[in-house]
Amino acid sequence: MKLKSLVAAVVMTAAFSVYSEIAFENPDLNSDNKVVFTVNQNIAGSPSYRTAFTSDVKSSADSRILTCYPERMELLNKGAVLQVRNRYGTARYSSSDGTLAWITHSDSIPVESIRQVPYSVSPDGKWICYLKKTGSASSELVLKNASTLAEKILDKTADFQTNKVPVLWAPDSSTVIYEKAGQIFFCDPKAEFQKIQLTEEYRKIGNGTINSICWAGNKTLIYLDRDLVYRINANELFTRGLYANMVGSGIVSGRLPSAFDAEHDKFYVNPEADKIITIQANRVVSSFNLAEAGFSYLSATYSKPFTDMRGSVIGYHLFWTDKGEALLWVDMIAVSDGKKKSCVYKLNGDLKPLSVFDETTSPEVSPDGKKVLFGSGENLLVYDVSSWKVTGKLSGEKIISYVWNGNGAIYAGGESSVREWKLDATGATSGTVKTLFLSAVKTVWWKEKNTIAAVDVSGKNCFEFDDAKNTWIKTGSAEESFVPSYNVQNGRYRVFTGSTSNGRFTNALYVRTLAGKAVTQPLFLDSTVKTPVRKRVSIAVDASDSADGLSNILAVLKEYSVPATFFVNGEFIRRYPVETRQIVTSGFECGSMFYTNADLTSKGFVVDEDFIRRGLARNEDEFFEATGKELSLIWHAPMNKKSDVIVKGGSASGYKYIDCSAFSFDTTTLENVITKSGEYVSSAEIISRFISKAKDGDIITVSTGISKGTRKDYLYENLDLLISALLDSGFEIVELK
Repeated sequence: MKLKSLVAAVVMTAAFSVYSEIAFENPDLNSDNKVVFTVNQNIAGSPSYRTAFTSDVKSSADSRILTCYPERMELLNKGAVLQVRNRYGTARYSSSDGTLAWITHSDSIPVESIRQVPYSVSPDGKWICYLKKTGSASSELVLKNASTLAEKILDKTADFQTNKVPVLWAPDSSTVIYEKAGQIFFCDPKAEFQKIQLTEEYRKIGNGTINSICWAGNKTLIYLDRDLVYRINANELFTRGLYANMVGSGIVSGRLPSAFDAEHDKFYVNPEADKIITIQANRVVSSFNLAEAGFSYLSATYSKPFTDMRGSVIGYHLFWTDKGEALLWVDMIAVSDGKKKSCVYKLNGDLKPLSVFDETTSPEVSPDGKKVLFGSGENLLVYDVSSWKVTGKLSGEKIISYVWNGNGAIYAGGESSVREWKLDATGATSGTVKTLFLSAVKTVWWKEKNTIAAVDVSGKNCFEFDDAKNTWIKTGSAEESFVPSYNVQNGRYRVFTGSTSNGRFTNALYVRTLAGKAVTQPLFLDSTVKTPVRKRVSIAVDASDSADGLSNILAVLKEYSVPATFFVNGEFIRRYPVETRQIVTSGFECGSMFYTNADLTSKGFVVDEDFIRRGLARNEDEFFEATGKELSLIWHAPMNKKSDVIVKGGSASGYKYIDCSAFSFDTTTLENVITKSGEYVSSAEIISRFISKAKDGDIITVSTGISKGTRKDYLYENLDLLISALLDSGFEIVELK
């Protein structure tokens, strides 16, 4: 990989960069004027790791990256190619010859926090769908040919998402289903690139989102349109698209007792297409028998609100056993310590957990649907779906990403290496493991004149770089006290790390000429370009009278490792004492939002100093009773409506008033607009406004939900997008002062 020192490019993109701590470490110079070193990047909102490089001291344009961190991985070309993506670019590992090659790469040391977006790859690995970001909350839905890298735009105005791609691939890869402007369409990827695709109006399935449709087996689609359940034969998609006005969306197979919300609800169908499970309002789990045809209401076999005192729900996954039973995987934020827990339940009357895991990663089902793969701590686990027993376990390092290669092999991307794990065909908990290449290193040096050596992240193993294949070969174990010798000069040059005026770097790597005309210059010019002072913003979370968004807020704040201050209202404490404790155990600062959620500036209150004193004191007592902790001495009035009397009353009580009124639009309802008492703004528009108008020191307010009124979406549903947009736009998210 080559990195160019383009000063102009860095200056042009400075407005879109994020503060980061990037450090050059342990340069080692050989007699051929080649230097090896590591770049340690600690960027807010992104994984932190050390990347190994080698470069000619005369020009950073000849730099080469030696390690490949698996921020995201996908399998291409029917399993023959493993694609690995990270902040430096995209590399592909060929299983046929064992080589790793970069197909795209950054022209400079990347300083952005931009996370790798998810890709949705067709089962045969020939096609890729992803969201290409075009603005703070906007994107294009793109279809890419994995071999030629040619692209086609399916939707020019798609809402950007950080956690999923709004598409669904047919099991045989012949069709991709996608959502666009509240409607569902299908596309033949091959025909799209051959320019023989039918016009989009003839490829419409119906209204809804990608949540409205699901594959059942290889040839059957189940589509939900409010309460109606449609069954569609995949072979009839084009016929139904052409004659939709006459034949409709499919065969009606029944009706749900209540309308399906395509924006928020989820559903699953078994391979035989005779059972359907819905999850509505993120809490009501229902199972129904699905008929072949008919307009009758579906017969429910199970329907209950999901409750578990361990924590509050983040999300769901569902697996089907060989016997047609459903296993429900639930991700939660624990009440006890604020950490992520995952519980697996058999969907029956008792809903007793089969397993409870701490700090898990997202489960991935094998192609045949018989096994589930997920990470837990430093273990990568394989469970048999039907017996729910562990059949495989890979340990040794923290797992970052993973992908099935068929039903019997797994590519495991860890913080130290990327390994191929072939499962034992007998079902035992063993198998064969092969290290393919290193993800990151602890340190790197010249072992000999032209041999590069490294110690892995664990500090326990030594490797040598295979220059021809761009991979690494293990050579032995490293002693705990082992420290390689680094040569910083060779008679012609000396290399060293020194200070820099670039706020995104903690140092710069310099090269000093020792022979001839004395010159000292940075190896990477952009690492010394002076950067503007970073703008700082804070996040305030208002917990008023609903806890609907709390679990998602806590999960996202932890995922991005950013601070936030919660302002807790007495109404919230009284309604949700468990959730109030959950905020505290998650480690966040809590301020007061008074004991009532009423507008203190309205005519119904006689507000004086005594009233404010008593209201703040009552909230303190109720918070202490619920959590055993004290509120911080900061507050703001409900709905951010204040007066001089209100502010002075709080000050007399020892409280500092925090003005959180900037951009607090996410509690304005559609009903408010009808009565002309507010401006309705979607969450995407809220994010766009903030990114375009925010100033240094601003506070953005996010609510945990509202109990009255209607909104199409909430800012808490896209908090990950907000934080990502802030970081990518050069903001530093800091604690509220």
